[in-house]
Amino acid sequence: MKTFVTGVVRIAMFGGFCLLLVSGGAALSFLVPMWHLVSPEYLSAYEVCERWGERPLDIAAFRAAEEDESTRAAMACSLLRTQDDYVGMHRLEIRPLFGDPDGYYYTELQPAYLIETAKSMDQDSWQIVFLIDGDRNVRKVVVHKNCC
Repeated sequence: MKTFVTGVVRIAMFGGFCLLLVSGGAALSFLVPMWHLVSPEYLSAYEVCERWGERPLDIAAFRAAEEDESTRAAMACSLLRTQDDYVGMHRLEIRPLFGDPDGYYYTELQPAYLIETAKSMDQDSWQIVFLIDGDRNVRKVVVHKNCC
């Protein structure tokens, strides 16, 4: 067992698994922005519809709305409900269809499109992510909490 100590955070490695032992809530604050990498938060289609409403997916309008997150957000519910139309597509087909991604989810193989950007520390950022499988095809479309 290897143990690394930094301040009041103790990280113990057990066979490739990492256990964090933290004393004091303030010490944990630096880990919060990274928690979404360990435990991603996704919204269901129902939750997406409740949060941003439901506008029929118009791919041309989605692609043209690069600077207008609210347009994309309103179409997110429809996109999740019709994701079977995109599951199985090669990842290289996503960009010409939906436009340039705003970023990526873990790697450049998985395009992400912002639908809500946090304006302050007490708000969340959300993105539509095309999850890609080992064959580089779309496995699933999700709405992911990007950050804090």
